[in-house]
Amino acid sequence: MPPAPQARAPRFDKTDWLAFGLSRLATDGPEALKLTALVQAAGKTIGSFYHHFDDQSDFFRALMNHWRDTSTRAIMTALDAIPDPADKANRLMDLATQLDVSVEMGVRSFATQNPMAAAAVAEVDALRIDYVSRIYAQRFDLEADAARDLARLEYAAYIGTQTLFRDQYDEVAPTLAALFQTLLRAELAP
Repeated sequence: MPPAPQARAPRFDKTDWLAFGLSRLATDGPEALKLTALVQAAGKTIGSFYHHFDDQSDFFRALMNHWRDTSTRAIMTALDAIPDPADKANRLMDLATQLDVSVEMGVRSFATQNPMAAAAVAEVDALRIDYVSRIYAQRFDLEADAARDLARLEYAAYIGTQTLFRDQYDEVAPTLAALFQTLLRAELAP
């Protein structure tokens, strides 16, 4: 009797490669994105990788686009359905503090070594600050410059919290974000 066929590992599609890349970046840093290390950790072949990406630069570009789309654009799209700017700001606080801080820090670490990643981080930072600026302009009836300054302050605190309190982020980030919102309401709400 012939041996039973072995089950094949599920194929990785492009999205699987991108999710795996972000996961590796989060756990092991930019070195984990080297092609040999990446395919070995995935238990896949280099051919599988090249089936989805032209080269490593193509993968990096797709990885940064995937990060931007999942961690920023998807959140903005969800928030756009909320008409009240105060509710929108509160929901944004919840969603932003639920992002995987290891992925965020991994991407920022990668950006120190890779110009394409640095450009993607700068783009995401600008998108996020602009989005929060528009919420604050509407919520508190502020001029654009004042709203932008508040958004920059909050975003700097958000990034700083990821860096300073990485090991306690899940505990500290929501508390600090709620405190910031309380201070804004006390100072700016009519």
